Amino acid sequence: MKPTIKNIQPYVAEAPVQAIQQAYHLDHIARLSANENVYGASPKVYEALQQLNQDVLNYYPDGNANDLRQALSQLTGIADEKFLFGNGADELISLISRVFLTSDSNIVIQAPTFGAYRTEANIEGAEVRAIPVFEQNGHTDFSGMLDAIDEKTSLVWLVNPNNPTGVFEPVTDIENFLNQLPSDVVLVVDEAYYDFVNNQKATALPLLATHDNLIVVRTLSKAYGLANLRIGWLATNATIHRDINAIRAPYNLSSYQIAGGVAAIEDQDYLQKVVAGIQDERTKWLAVLDSLNVPYYVSDTNFLWFKVADAKRLGEQLLSQGVQVNSRLNPQWIRIAIGLPEDNLLAQKITSKYIHTAAQ
Repeated sequence: MKPTIKNIQPYVAEAPVQAIQQAYHLDHIARLSANENVYGASPKVYEALQQLNQDVLNYYPDGNANDLRQALSQLTGIADEKFLFGNGADELISLISRVFLTSDSNIVIQAPTFGAYRTEANIEGAEVRAIPVFEQNGHTDFSGMLDAIDEKTSLVWLVNPNNPTGVFEPVTDIENFLNQLPSDVVLVVDEAYYDFVNNQKATALPLLATHDNLIVVRTLSKAYGLANLRIGWLATNATIHRDINAIRAPYNLSSYQIAGGVAAIEDQDYLQKVVAGIQDERTKWLAVLDSLNVPYYVSDTNFLWFKVADAKRLGEQLLSQGVQVNSRLNPQWIRIAIGLPEDNLLAQKITSKYIHTAAQ
C-alpha cells in the first residue's frame, strides 16, 4: 500500500433525504448542501435518454465521446481536439494530479477551496501550499500564490468562482497571473460554477490560444443539473491533452452520459432560464444577509458562504426543520445552496431567527 494513503479519510457524502425525513419526522427536505441544481435537468435530456436503443447496454460506448466533443466545440468555439472527458470533474482532477505530481513536487491552491486538490496531492505525496484568500472580500491573493511557487511547483489550482466562498476573479486578473507563471508550472482553472456568473465572457478558455501551460476544467453537474450522470470536461493544449489521455480509462463515459450531455448542452434556452432563476434568488438572499448584518462574501455561484457564531448549531437548526446545508467546512462559516423560492424563504426565516437569538 502507498504510505500516502494511510492518513486519507474517505469522502463523507450527504445523508440521504429519506434518512433525514425519518430521523426528524419530516415530509419535505430541501437538499441545499451539495450545490446541486434544484430546478433539474432540461426535459430534452430525459427525451434523449429514452431514445437510446435497447441494445446499447451490451456494447461499449464511443470511447472518444465524439458527439459530446462536437457539441462543446460548437458551444465554446474551441477546437474539438482540445477536449477531454471524465466521469465527473473529479476524475479529471485525479488524472491531472497523477500526470504532474510526485513526492518531490508541490501544488499551490487558494484557501479555502475545493478539497479534492489537496486529497489528490496527498495521494501522490506532493506538498500542498494553501494561500488564504483576502479576509475582507474573499478574493484570491495572486501575489501570495506567486510567492509560494518555487522550482518544485508543478500545479496551481484556481477555482473560479471559488468554492466555498463563491467569489469570482476577472479573467484579466487570471491572465496577468498566468503571464507571471513559470512556463513549466501548469495553471488549472476549475470553472465548475462559471455558468452562474453574470459576465459570460469571463471564462479562461480564450487564454488557451496563447498559453500552453493552462488547463480549463468544467462540469455538467451544476448549472446543467446532471450531477447523477457524472460528466466533466477539460480543454488544454495538445501535449498536456496527450499525457492525460494516455492514463484515462477507456470508455469512461457511457452512452447515457454522452447522450444526456449533448442534450443538455444543446438546450441553452433552458440553461439560461435556470441561471436567471438562481441569480434572482441569490440577489434576494444577499439582501436578507445585508438586513441581518451578517458577514458574507459576494457570490457569483448557486450558493452562499456567510459567517455566524456557530455554523454547526445553525446547520442543525436548519436540518431539524427540513433544510440540509453544509455546516462542516468551517466552525463559523456556513455554505448553503440556492434552492427553490419556497425553500429559500424557509431557510432565510430559520437563519434570521438564529441570528436574532444569538445576538441577545
